[in-house]
Amino acid sequence: MNNLALSMLSPTTSGFPPSTRPSKPVSNATATRCRAALSGDAALRAFRAHHLAGRSLDANPALLPALAACARLPAGAVEAEQVHALLVKCGVPRAVSGAHACTSLVRAYARLGRVCDARKVFDGMLNRTVVTWNVLLDALVRADDLDAAWEVFVEMPQRNVVSWNTIITGFARLGRAQEAVDLFVEMTGVYGLAPDEATMVGFISAVRDIGLLGLGRSAHGYVVRRELSLDGALGVALINMYTRCGSMSAAHSCFSSVSNKSLEHCTSVITGFAAHGPPEMALSLFGEMKQLGIEPNGVTFVAVLNACSHGGFVDEGFKYFSLMKSMGIKPTIQHYGCLVDLLGRAGFLEAAFNLASNLPEDPGFVIWSSLLAACRSHGNVEMAELAASKLADAKPSHGSSYVLLSNTYARAKQWENLKKTRRRMEEHGVKKKPGLSWIEVDGSVHSFATADKLHTESESIYQMLEDLKHNLAPPAYEPELFALSE
Repeated sequence: MNNLALSMLSPTTSGFPPSTRPSKPVSNATATRCRAALSGDAALRAFRAHHLAGRSLDANPALLPALAACARLPAGAVEAEQVHALLVKCGVPRAVSGAHACTSLVRAYARLGRVCDARKVFDGMLNRTVVTWNVLLDALVRADDLDAAWEVFVEMPQRNVVSWNTIITGFARLGRAQEAVDLFVEMTGVYGLAPDEATMVGFISAVRDIGLLGLGRSAHGYVVRRELSLDGALGVALINMYTRCGSMSAAHSCFSSVSNKSLEHCTSVITGFAAHGPPEMALSLFGEMKQLGIEPNGVTFVAVLNACSHGGFVDEGFKYFSLMKSMGIKPTIQHYGCLVDLLGRAGFLEAAFNLASNLPEDPGFVIWSSLLAACRSHGNVEMAELAASKLADAKPSHGSSYVLLSNTYARAKQWENLKKTRRRMEEHGVKKKPGLSWIEVDGSVHSFATADKLHTESESIYQMLEDLKHNLAPPAYEPELFALSE
Protein backbone atom coordinates (compact mmCIF):
# COMPACT_ATOMS: atom_id res chain seq x y z
CA MET A 1 0.00 0.00 0.00
CA ASN A 2 1.13 3.59 -0.44
CA ASN A 3 1.86 5.98 2.42
CA LEU A 4 -1.61 7.49 2.24
CA ALA A 5 -3.25 4.13 2.81
CA LEU A 6 -0.70 3.15 5.47
CA SER A 7 -1.30 6.31 7.46
CA MET A 8 -5.08 6.00 7.35
CA LEU A 9 -5.16 3.46 10.17
CA SER A 10 -2.53 2.88 12.81
CA PRO A 11 -1.62 -0.80 13.40
CA THR A 12 -2.30 -0.20 17.09
CA THR A 13 -6.01 0.06 16.33
CA SER A 14 -6.16 -3.65 15.63
CA GLY A 15 -8.16 -5.70 18.09
CA PHE A 16 -6.23 -8.85 17.16
CA PRO A 17 -2.80 -9.84 18.54
CA PRO A 18 0.06 -10.24 16.02
CA SER A 19 0.70 -13.73 14.75
CA THR A 20 3.79 -15.42 16.27
CA ARG A 21 3.17 -19.01 15.24
CA PRO A 22 4.00 -20.49 11.87
CA SER A 23 1.20 -20.67 9.33
CA LYS A 24 -0.60 -23.98 8.91
CA PRO A 25 -1.42 -25.00 5.36
CA VAL A 26 -5.09 -25.01 4.44
CA SER A 27 -6.40 -26.77 1.34
CA ASN A 28 -8.50 -24.88 -1.19
CA ALA A 29 -11.41 -27.24 -0.54
CA THR A 30 -11.30 -26.47 3.19
CA ALA A 31 -11.19 -22.75 2.55
CA THR A 32 -14.15 -22.98 0.16
CA ARG A 33 -16.23 -24.92 2.68
CA CYS A 34 -15.33 -22.41 5.37
CA ARG A 35 -16.35 -19.43 3.25
CA ALA A 36 -19.62 -21.06 2.27
CA ALA A 37 -20.54 -21.83 5.87
CA LEU A 38 -19.69 -18.48 7.44
CA SER A 39 -21.82 -15.36 7.53
CA GLY A 40 -22.34 -12.28 9.69
CA ASP A 41 -20.81 -12.33 13.16
CA ALA A 42 -19.91 -16.01 12.74
CA ALA A 43 -17.45 -15.05 10.00
CA LEU A 44 -15.74 -12.52 12.25
CA ARG A 45 -15.54 -15.02 15.11
CA ALA A 46 -14.05 -17.61 12.79
CA PHE A 47 -11.53 -15.10 11.50
CA ARG A 48 -10.44 -14.29 15.04
CA ALA A 49 -10.23 -17.99 15.96
CA HIS A 50 -8.00 -18.77 12.98
CA HIS A 51 -5.86 -15.74 13.75
CA LEU A 52 -5.41 -16.74 17.39
CA ALA A 53 -4.59 -20.28 16.23
CA GLY A 54 -1.54 -18.86 14.49
CA ARG A 55 -2.63 -18.78 10.86
CA SER A 56 -1.19 -15.98 8.79
CA LEU A 57 -3.62 -13.81 6.90
CA ASP A 58 -2.72 -15.55 3.64
CA ALA A 59 -3.76 -18.87 5.14
CA ASN A 60 -6.80 -17.64 7.06
CA PRO A 61 -9.82 -19.04 5.17
CA ALA A 62 -12.18 -16.64 6.99
CA LEU A 63 -10.44 -13.44 5.81
CA LEU A 64 -12.69 -12.71 2.82
CA PRO A 65 -15.90 -13.85 4.58
CA ALA A 66 -14.98 -11.59 7.51
CA LEU A 67 -14.59 -8.58 5.21
CA ALA A 68 -17.89 -9.48 3.52
CA ALA A 69 -19.51 -9.60 6.96
CA CYS A 70 -18.16 -6.11 7.73
CA ALA A 71 -19.92 -4.85 4.61
CA ARG A 72 -23.24 -6.40 5.68
CA LEU A 73 -23.26 -5.48 9.36
CA PRO A 74 -24.68 -2.04 10.30
CA ALA A 75 -21.85 -1.50 12.79
CA GLY A 76 -19.13 -3.19 10.76
CA ALA A 77 -16.89 -0.14 10.39
CA VAL A 78 -14.81 -0.87 13.50
CA GLU A 79 -14.25 -4.48 12.46
CA ALA A 80 -13.29 -3.37 8.94
CA GLU A 81 -10.73 -0.96 10.40
CA GLN A 82 -9.26 -3.71 12.55
CA VAL A 83 -8.92 -6.15 9.66
CA HIS A 84 -7.48 -3.32 7.57
CA ALA A 85 -4.85 -2.64 10.23
CA LEU A 86 -3.85 -6.30 10.22
CA LEU A 87 -3.54 -6.25 6.43
CA VAL A 88 -1.21 -3.27 6.65
CA LYS A 89 0.94 -4.80 9.41
CA CYS A 90 1.23 -8.22 7.78
CA GLY A 91 1.90 -6.95 4.27
CA VAL A 92 -0.88 -9.00 2.69
CA PRO A 93 -1.38 -6.47 -0.15
CA ARG A 94 2.03 -7.54 -1.44
CA ALA A 95 1.10 -11.21 -1.37
CA VAL A 96 -0.62 -13.21 -4.10
CA SER A 97 -4.03 -12.96 -2.42
CA GLY A 98 -3.63 -9.24 -1.71
CA ALA A 99 -5.78 -8.12 -4.65
CA HIS A 100 -8.73 -10.20 -3.45
CA ALA A 101 -8.38 -9.06 0.16
CA CYS A 102 -8.06 -5.39 -0.76
CA THR A 103 -10.96 -5.64 -3.19
CA SER A 104 -13.09 -7.01 -0.36
CA LEU A 105 -11.89 -4.17 1.87
CA VAL A 106 -12.83 -1.60 -0.79
CA ARG A 107 -16.27 -3.19 -0.99
CA ALA A 108 -16.66 -3.20 2.80
CA TYR A 109 -15.81 0.49 3.15
CA ALA A 110 -18.03 1.38 0.20
CA ARG A 111 -21.05 -0.50 1.56
CA LEU A 112 -20.52 1.22 4.92
CA GLY A 113 -20.78 4.60 3.21
CA ARG A 114 -17.08 5.40 3.55
CA VAL A 115 -16.33 5.98 -0.11
CA CYS A 116 -13.25 8.14 0.57
CA ASP A 117 -11.69 5.31 2.58
CA ALA A 118 -12.59 2.85 -0.16
CA ARG A 119 -10.86 5.10 -2.70
CA LYS A 120 -7.74 5.34 -0.53
CA VAL A 121 -7.46 1.56 -0.35
CA PHE A 122 -8.04 1.33 -4.11
CA ASP A 123 -5.36 3.93 -4.86
CA GLY A 124 -2.85 2.04 -2.71
CA MET A 125 -3.32 -1.31 -4.45
CA LEU A 126 -0.42 -2.62 -6.54
CA ASN A 127 -2.57 -5.04 -8.54
CA ARG A 128 -6.16 -4.39 -9.52
CA THR A 129 -8.52 -6.74 -11.27
CA VAL A 130 -11.59 -5.79 -13.27
CA VAL A 131 -13.59 -6.79 -10.18
CA THR A 132 -11.68 -4.19 -8.13
CA TRP A 133 -12.49 -1.49 -10.65
CA ASN A 134 -16.14 -2.56 -10.71
CA VAL A 135 -16.36 -2.40 -6.91
CA LEU A 136 -15.08 1.19 -6.88
CA LEU A 137 -17.34 2.12 -9.79
CA ASP A 138 -20.35 0.69 -7.95
CA ALA A 139 -19.37 2.58 -4.79
CA LEU A 140 -19.29 5.92 -6.60
CA VAL A 141 -22.60 5.25 -8.37
CA ARG A 142 -24.23 4.30 -5.06
CA ALA A 143 -22.92 7.57 -3.63
CA ASP A 144 -24.63 9.43 -6.54
CA ASP A 145 -21.24 10.80 -7.68
CA LEU A 146 -21.72 10.22 -11.39
CA ASP A 147 -18.90 12.53 -12.44
CA ALA A 148 -16.34 10.59 -10.41
CA ALA A 149 -17.89 7.29 -11.54
CA TRP A 150 -17.59 8.33 -15.17
CA GLU A 151 -13.90 9.23 -14.69
CA VAL A 152 -13.26 5.77 -13.23
CA PHE A 153 -15.22 4.12 -16.04
CA VAL A 154 -13.13 5.93 -18.67
CA GLU A 155 -9.88 5.02 -16.90
CA MET A 156 -10.69 1.30 -16.62
CA PRO A 157 -8.10 -0.73 -18.56
CA GLN A 158 -10.68 -3.45 -19.08
CA ARG A 159 -14.47 -3.45 -18.87
CA ASN A 160 -16.94 -6.29 -18.71
CA VAL A 161 -20.74 -6.43 -18.78
CA VAL A 162 -20.87 -5.65 -15.05
CA SER A 163 -18.95 -2.40 -15.66
CA TRP A 164 -21.42 -1.30 -18.33
CA ASN A 165 -24.40 -2.37 -16.24
CA THR A 166 -23.20 -0.30 -13.30
CA ILE A 167 -22.69 2.91 -15.25
CA ILE A 168 -25.88 2.51 -17.33
CA THR A 169 -27.98 1.87 -14.23
CA GLY A 170 -26.38 4.85 -12.48
CA PHE A 171 -27.19 7.25 -15.30
CA ALA A 172 -30.74 5.90 -15.57
CA ARG A 173 -31.39 6.10 -11.82
CA LEU A 174 -30.08 9.64 -11.47
CA GLY A 175 -32.19 11.18 -14.23
CA ARG A 176 -29.72 11.08 -17.12
CA ALA A 177 -31.78 8.70 -19.19
CA GLN A 178 -30.64 9.74 -22.66
CA GLU A 179 -27.01 9.20 -21.70
CA ALA A 180 -27.92 5.77 -20.35
CA VAL A 181 -29.55 4.88 -23.69
CA ASP A 182 -26.48 6.16 -25.58
CA LEU A 183 -24.20 4.02 -23.39
CA PHE A 184 -26.35 0.96 -24.09
CA VAL A 185 -26.04 1.58 -27.83
CA GLU A 186 -22.26 1.96 -27.46
CA MET A 187 -21.98 -1.21 -25.37
CA THR A 188 -23.92 -3.35 -27.83
CA GLY A 189 -23.10 -1.67 -31.15
CA VAL A 190 -19.49 -0.56 -30.73
CA TYR A 191 -18.11 -3.13 -28.30
CA GLY A 192 -20.40 -6.00 -29.29
CA LEU A 193 -21.24 -7.06 -25.74
CA ALA A 194 -24.46 -9.02 -25.21
CA PRO A 195 -26.70 -7.36 -22.60
CA ASP A 196 -27.87 -9.52 -19.73
CA GLU A 197 -30.85 -9.16 -17.41
CA ALA A 198 -29.25 -6.39 -15.34
CA THR A 199 -28.34 -4.45 -18.48
CA MET A 200 -31.90 -4.60 -19.72
CA VAL A 201 -33.28 -3.40 -16.38
CA GLY A 202 -31.15 -0.24 -16.55
CA PHE A 203 -31.84 0.30 -20.24
CA ILE A 204 -35.61 -0.18 -19.96
CA SER A 205 -35.71 2.15 -16.96
CA ALA A 206 -34.01 4.84 -19.09
CA VAL A 207 -36.42 4.22 -21.97
CA ARG A 208 -39.32 4.59 -19.51
CA ASP A 209 -38.12 7.99 -18.35
CA ILE A 210 -37.71 9.29 -21.90
CA GLY A 211 -41.04 7.83 -23.00
CA LEU A 212 -39.78 5.94 -26.06
CA LEU A 213 -42.50 3.32 -26.31
CA GLY A 214 -41.25 1.98 -29.65
CA LEU A 215 -37.76 1.41 -28.27
CA GLY A 216 -39.27 -0.15 -25.17
CA ARG A 217 -41.21 -2.64 -27.30
CA SER A 218 -37.99 -3.54 -29.13
CA ALA A 219 -36.30 -4.12 -25.77
CA HIS A 220 -39.20 -6.34 -24.72
CA GLY A 221 -38.79 -8.33 -27.93
CA TYR A 222 -35.10 -8.88 -27.14
CA VAL A 223 -36.02 -10.07 -23.65
CA VAL A 224 -38.49 -12.58 -25.09
CA ARG A 225 -36.03 -13.85 -27.72
CA ARG A 226 -33.29 -14.30 -25.12
CA GLU A 227 -35.82 -15.98 -22.79
CA LEU A 228 -34.77 -13.74 -19.92
CA SER A 229 -36.82 -14.19 -16.77
CA LEU A 230 -39.51 -11.63 -15.93
CA ASP A 231 -39.90 -12.93 -12.38
CA GLY A 232 -37.54 -10.34 -10.92
CA ALA A 233 -36.59 -6.72 -11.54
CA LEU A 234 -36.75 -7.07 -15.32
CA GLY A 235 -40.47 -7.82 -15.30
CA VAL A 236 -41.10 -4.90 -12.97
CA ALA A 237 -39.06 -2.58 -15.24
CA LEU A 238 -41.06 -3.61 -18.32
CA ILE A 239 -44.41 -3.14 -16.58
CA ASN A 240 -43.30 0.28 -15.32
CA MET A 241 -42.15 1.26 -18.80
CA TYR A 242 -45.49 0.36 -20.39
CA THR A 243 -47.52 2.05 -17.65
CA ARG A 244 -45.43 5.23 -17.83
CA CYS A 245 -46.05 5.33 -21.58
CA GLY A 246 -49.78 4.73 -21.02
CA SER A 247 -49.85 1.40 -22.87
CA MET A 248 -51.92 -0.49 -20.32
CA SER A 249 -52.85 -3.41 -22.57
CA ALA A 250 -49.15 -4.16 -23.06
CA ALA A 251 -48.49 -3.67 -19.34
CA HIS A 252 -51.22 -6.15 -18.44
CA SER A 253 -50.00 -8.64 -21.06
CA CYS A 254 -46.48 -8.39 -19.63
CA PHE A 255 -47.84 -8.83 -16.11
CA SER A 256 -49.81 -11.91 -17.16
CA SER A 257 -46.67 -13.51 -18.63
CA VAL A 258 -44.81 -13.34 -15.31
CA SER A 259 -44.67 -16.85 -13.89
CA ASN A 260 -43.97 -16.02 -10.26
CA LYS A 261 -45.58 -12.68 -9.52
CA SER A 262 -44.21 -10.61 -6.65
CA LEU A 263 -45.43 -7.63 -4.65
CA GLU A 264 -43.49 -5.33 -6.98
CA HIS A 265 -45.11 -6.75 -10.12
CA CYS A 266 -48.60 -6.38 -8.66
CA THR A 267 -48.03 -2.90 -7.29
CA SER A 268 -46.62 -1.69 -10.62
CA VAL A 269 -49.57 -2.84 -12.71
CA ILE A 270 -52.14 -1.66 -10.13
CA THR A 271 -50.45 1.75 -10.07
CA GLY A 272 -50.65 1.91 -13.85
CA PHE A 273 -54.36 1.15 -14.04
CA ALA A 274 -55.04 3.55 -11.17
CA ALA A 275 -53.43 6.34 -13.19
CA HIS A 276 -54.58 5.47 -16.73
CA GLY A 277 -57.72 3.45 -16.08
CA PRO A 278 -60.00 1.78 -16.04
CA PRO A 279 -59.85 2.05 -12.24
CA GLU A 280 -62.04 -1.04 -11.86
CA MET A 281 -59.18 -3.04 -13.37
CA ALA A 282 -56.83 -1.83 -10.64
CA LEU A 283 -59.23 -3.02 -7.94
CA SER A 284 -59.73 -6.33 -9.73
CA LEU A 285 -55.96 -6.87 -9.85
CA PHE A 286 -55.75 -6.05 -6.15
CA GLY A 287 -58.26 -8.85 -5.50
CA GLU A 288 -56.22 -11.19 -7.71
CA MET A 289 -53.13 -10.26 -5.75
CA LYS A 290 -54.82 -11.22 -2.48
CA GLN A 291 -55.90 -14.54 -3.98
CA LEU A 292 -52.28 -15.28 -4.89
CA GLY A 293 -51.36 -14.81 -1.24
CA ILE A 294 -49.26 -11.70 -1.88
CA GLU A 295 -49.53 -9.24 0.99
CA PRO A 296 -49.88 -5.58 -0.10
CA ASN A 297 -47.77 -2.82 1.41
CA GLY A 298 -48.32 0.89 1.87
CA VAL A 299 -47.35 1.69 -1.73
CA THR A 300 -49.91 -0.80 -3.03
CA PHE A 301 -52.64 0.87 -0.99
CA VAL A 302 -51.67 4.29 -2.34
CA ALA A 303 -52.34 2.90 -5.82
CA VAL A 304 -55.64 1.33 -4.74
CA LEU A 305 -56.84 4.56 -3.11
CA ASN A 306 -55.86 6.47 -6.25
CA ALA A 307 -57.96 4.07 -8.30
CA CYS A 308 -60.92 4.69 -6.00
CA SER A 309 -60.38 8.43 -6.34
CA HIS A 310 -60.28 8.37 -10.14
CA GLY A 311 -63.30 6.08 -10.26
CA GLY A 312 -65.35 8.04 -7.75
CA PHE A 313 -65.64 5.03 -5.43
CA VAL A 314 -65.93 6.88 -2.11
CA ASP A 315 -67.28 4.08 0.06
CA GLU A 316 -64.82 1.56 -1.39
CA GLY A 317 -61.94 3.95 -0.79
CA PHE A 318 -62.66 4.22 2.91
CA LYS A 319 -63.14 0.45 3.13
CA TYR A 320 -59.69 -0.11 1.64
CA PHE A 321 -58.28 2.50 4.02
CA SER A 322 -59.78 0.61 6.96
CA LEU A 323 -58.47 -2.68 5.55
CA MET A 324 -54.99 -1.18 5.36
CA LYS A 325 -55.06 -0.14 9.01
CA SER A 326 -56.42 -3.52 10.07
CA MET A 327 -53.38 -5.10 8.40
CA GLY A 328 -51.08 -3.07 10.61
CA ILE A 329 -49.96 -0.63 7.91
CA LYS A 330 -49.64 2.86 9.37
CA PRO A 331 -51.23 5.54 7.15
CA THR A 332 -48.82 8.11 5.72
CA ILE A 333 -49.45 11.57 4.31
CA GLN A 334 -49.76 9.96 0.86
CA HIS A 335 -52.69 7.82 2.01
CA TYR A 336 -54.45 10.77 3.62
CA GLY A 337 -53.80 12.78 0.47
CA CYS A 338 -55.59 10.10 -1.55
CA LEU A 339 -58.61 10.38 0.77
CA VAL A 340 -58.67 14.17 0.41
CA ASP A 341 -58.51 13.80 -3.37
CA LEU A 342 -61.22 11.10 -3.24
CA LEU A 343 -63.60 13.35 -1.30
CA GLY A 344 -62.77 16.41 -3.38
CA ARG A 345 -63.35 14.74 -6.74
CA ALA A 346 -66.67 13.35 -5.49
CA GLY A 347 -67.81 16.84 -4.46
CA PHE A 348 -67.53 16.43 -0.68
CA LEU A 349 -65.43 19.56 -0.48
CA GLU A 350 -66.15 20.49 3.12
CA ALA A 351 -65.28 17.00 4.33
CA ALA A 352 -62.11 17.08 2.22
CA PHE A 353 -61.11 20.48 3.64
CA ASN A 354 -61.74 19.34 7.22
CA LEU A 355 -59.67 16.21 6.67
CA ALA A 356 -56.78 18.17 5.14
CA SER A 357 -56.91 20.71 7.99
CA ASN A 358 -56.71 18.03 10.69
CA LEU A 359 -54.03 15.72 9.36
CA PRO A 360 -51.32 14.51 11.78
CA GLU A 361 -48.69 16.34 9.70
CA ASP A 362 -48.49 19.28 7.30
CA PRO A 363 -50.65 18.48 4.23
CA GLY A 364 -48.17 20.19 1.95
CA PHE A 365 -48.38 21.44 -1.60
CA VAL A 366 -49.84 18.39 -3.34
CA ILE A 367 -52.87 17.91 -1.08
CA TRP A 368 -53.93 21.57 -1.15
CA SER A 369 -53.41 21.60 -4.94
CA SER A 370 -55.71 18.62 -5.43
CA LEU A 371 -58.35 20.19 -3.19
CA LEU A 372 -58.13 23.51 -5.03
CA ALA A 373 -58.49 21.69 -8.34
CA ALA A 374 -61.58 19.95 -7.00
CA CYS A 375 -63.04 23.30 -5.93
CA ARG A 376 -62.47 24.61 -9.44
CA SER A 377 -64.15 21.56 -10.99
CA HIS A 378 -67.21 21.91 -8.74
CA GLY A 379 -67.33 25.72 -8.94
CA ASN A 380 -67.06 26.30 -5.18
CA VAL A 381 -65.44 29.74 -5.04
CA GLU A 382 -65.51 30.16 -1.26
CA MET A 383 -63.77 26.86 -0.61
CA ALA A 384 -61.34 27.54 -3.46
CA GLU A 385 -60.24 30.77 -1.79
CA LEU A 386 -59.53 28.93 1.47
CA ALA A 387 -57.59 26.20 -0.32
CA ALA A 388 -55.66 28.77 -2.38
CA SER A 389 -54.67 30.56 0.82
CA LYS A 390 -53.34 27.31 2.28
CA LEU A 391 -51.56 26.51 -0.97
CA ALA A 392 -49.92 29.94 -1.08
CA ASP A 393 -48.66 29.39 2.46
CA ALA A 394 -47.18 26.05 1.45
CA LYS A 395 -45.40 27.41 -1.66
CA PRO A 396 -45.63 31.21 -1.91
CA SER A 397 -43.64 31.48 -5.15
CA HIS A 398 -45.51 28.76 -7.01
CA GLY A 399 -48.03 29.85 -9.62
CA SER A 400 -50.50 26.99 -9.21
CA SER A 401 -52.56 28.62 -6.47
CA TYR A 402 -53.06 31.77 -8.53
CA VAL A 403 -53.81 29.95 -11.78
CA LEU A 404 -56.26 27.47 -10.24
CA LEU A 405 -58.01 30.22 -8.30
CA SER A 406 -58.29 32.46 -11.36
CA ASN A 407 -59.72 29.53 -13.34
CA THR A 408 -62.28 29.04 -10.57
CA TYR A 409 -63.27 32.70 -10.82
CA ALA A 410 -63.53 32.38 -14.60
CA ARG A 411 -65.76 29.31 -14.27
CA ALA A 412 -68.00 31.28 -11.89
CA LYS A 413 -67.85 34.34 -14.23
CA GLN A 414 -66.39 36.50 -11.43
CA TRP A 415 -64.24 38.55 -13.81
CA GLU A 416 -63.18 41.23 -11.34
CA ASN A 417 -61.82 38.67 -8.91
CA LEU A 418 -60.03 37.00 -11.80
CA LYS A 419 -58.33 40.29 -12.75
CA LYS A 420 -57.29 40.92 -9.15
CA THR A 421 -55.76 37.46 -8.90
CA ARG A 422 -53.83 37.98 -12.13
CA ARG A 423 -52.57 41.36 -10.90
CA ARG A 424 -51.40 39.85 -7.60
CA MET A 425 -49.61 37.21 -9.58
CA GLU A 426 -47.79 39.87 -11.62
CA GLU A 427 -46.99 41.98 -8.54
CA HIS A 428 -45.34 39.02 -6.82
CA GLY A 429 -43.46 38.07 -9.98
CA VAL A 430 -45.00 34.62 -10.00
CA LYS A 431 -44.97 32.76 -13.29
CA LYS A 432 -46.46 29.39 -13.99
CA LYS A 433 -44.38 27.02 -16.05
CA PRO A 434 -46.31 26.05 -19.17
CA GLY A 435 -47.61 22.52 -19.43
CA LEU A 436 -46.01 20.36 -22.09
CA SER A 437 -47.35 17.73 -24.43
CA TRP A 438 -45.06 15.22 -26.08
CA ILE A 439 -45.10 12.83 -28.99
CA GLU A 440 -42.69 10.13 -30.17
CA VAL A 441 -41.69 10.30 -33.84
CA ASP A 442 -39.10 7.97 -35.38
CA GLY A 443 -37.56 7.10 -32.03
CA SER A 444 -37.31 10.68 -30.77
CA VAL A 445 -39.54 12.47 -28.27
CA HIS A 446 -40.73 15.97 -29.16
CA SER A 447 -42.34 18.23 -26.53
CA PHE A 448 -44.62 21.19 -27.18
CA ALA A 449 -46.21 24.00 -25.22
CA THR A 450 -49.29 25.98 -26.23
CA ALA A 451 -48.53 28.20 -29.26
CA ASP A 452 -44.97 26.86 -29.23
CA LYS A 453 -42.57 28.56 -31.67
CA LEU A 454 -39.31 27.23 -30.21
CA HIS A 455 -39.28 23.82 -31.88
CA THR A 456 -36.63 23.55 -34.61
CA GLU A 457 -39.28 22.42 -37.11
CA SER A 458 -41.93 24.93 -36.01
CA GLU A 459 -42.30 26.52 -39.47
CA SER A 460 -42.92 23.15 -41.12
CA ILE A 461 -45.31 22.15 -38.35
CA TYR A 462 -47.43 25.29 -38.68
CA GLN A 463 -47.42 24.98 -42.46
CA MET A 464 -48.70 21.43 -42.12
CA LEU A 465 -51.45 22.67 -39.79
CA GLU A 466 -52.50 25.24 -42.38
CA ASP A 467 -52.62 22.54 -45.07
CA LEU A 468 -54.72 20.33 -42.80
CA LYS A 469 -57.14 23.17 -42.06
CA HIS A 470 -57.59 23.78 -45.79
CA ASN A 471 -58.04 20.11 -46.68
CA LEU A 472 -60.35 19.39 -43.76
CA ALA A 473 -62.77 22.24 -44.51
CA PRO A 474 -66.24 20.62 -44.76
CA PRO A 475 -68.14 20.99 -48.03
CA ALA A 476 -71.38 22.89 -48.16
CA TYR A 477 -73.97 20.79 -46.38
CA GLU A 478 -77.11 19.80 -48.24
CA PRO A 479 -79.69 17.82 -46.33
CA GLU A 480 -80.69 14.55 -47.92
CA LEU A 481 -84.40 14.16 -48.53
CA PHE A 482 -86.06 10.89 -47.58
CA ALA A 483 -89.46 9.69 -48.67
CA LEU A 484 -91.42 8.83 -45.55
CA SER A 485 -93.75 5.92 -45.93
CA GLU A 486 -97.21 6.36 -44.60
